[in-house]
Amino acid sequence: MVERRWRRELRGSRVWRVPVMTPEEAVRWNAVKRYVQPRADRRSIGRYGELLSGRFLRFEGATRRRFLHPLLADAASITDADLDALLFEGWRPRLTAAWLIGISRRTSYRPRLGELLLASETVYAGLGYCFALARFGTDEDAEILAAYLNRYLPRTDLRYDQPVAMGALLYVDSRLGTTHAAPFAAPGGHYQRWVDTVVHESDRPAYASDRELTGMTRLCDFADGWTTPD
Repeated sequence: MVERRWRRELRGSRVWRVPVMTPEEAVRWNAVKRYVQPRADRRSIGRYGELLSGRFLRFEGATRRRFLHPLLADAASITDADLDALLFEGWRPRLTAAWLIGISRRTSYRPRLGELLLASETVYAGLGYCFALARFGTDEDAEILAAYLNRYLPRTDLRYDQPVAMGALLYVDSRLGTTHAAPFAAPGGHYQRWVDTVVHESDRPAYASDRELTGMTRLCDFADGWTTPD
């Protein structure tokens, strides 16, 4: 994929040498450079890294503006063609595309994000899918998240996006006043059994459903503020 090629170029030389590409690959390459790689400060490895780590939540002053304003502008202006190009690639472009979709609430991408979430083809990108579905915040989004949990909570051999999906589903319930998450969140239910199996330490707070809800709420509340940047 193009993502592997641009990573190889970044590692291989200080001289920027673009590989020979087909027209379709060139479109994806340009989308990656424009939307995935921008940095807010010298410590950043790129926008995708800031979105994945949540480091942006601690940004202040000029660093916050350098991260926030271009992100908002890109979310508002990115074309469907560029979003499609990013969603075709690996986890970094897919993660970034999902955040741009979630920020701008482009609900037309709901089916595609649902497909990608359920397929779980790459690491890390699921955070973006779940964020976008939480931002959409409808019963339809809850059904997608519930379908994911139904498929992957029984897979106690897999640590995929079960916690963040649980947080997103609880968030949607909190906004709608619904109980889509109830079958999973009940004491001793499917989610708790998955946590107990993968964590192996009963007193460890990792993956606790209330913590996952708090984390998703923080992201979505912050994103609500992004719609009116300072």
